[in-house]
Amino acid sequence: MTIQVRSILVPVDFSEHADAVIDWAAHLAEEHQSKLVLLHAYHLPVEFQQVEGAYLPADFWNSVKDESKKQLAVYGDQLRQRGLEVDELTREGYPATVIEEAAEELTADLIVIGSRGRSGLKHLLLGSIAERVVQKAPCPVLTVKSPHS
Repeated sequence: MTIQVRSILVPVDFSEHADAVIDWAAHLAEEHQSKLVLLHAYHLPVEFQQVEGAYLPADFWNSVKDESKKQLAVYGDQLRQRGLEVDELTREGYPATVIEEAAEELTADLIVIGSRGRSGLKHLLLGSIAERVVQKAPCPVLTVKSPHS
């Protein structure tokens, strides 16, 4: 049986863990001649939106989207220098949902996502985007544990 990995979706959160995730995805893309799709989902937690008197400038979301595109482009350019085919997407929404929807829409063969390896109370309070993606993704998911966890 031959497994074809034509398209790899790589959610990027711009944290210190992102480089390890991108390195894994790039290695797999080189091995399988896959296209990489870098995805950043930006999201304002509901708790912040409900704070009385919270003010967001009119162009807040445009600024967030523009900055996300610039940061993704840096990663994309580095990967293209390695000879890889790369697309970049930025989308607004809850990250796990955005990742699942993008994987479905793009018919991704694999998702490579970071996992910080939180446990106990931190995990209960903060949840895990990676865990939710593993549970609901329409394709296989490779979780890359942060070397700093």
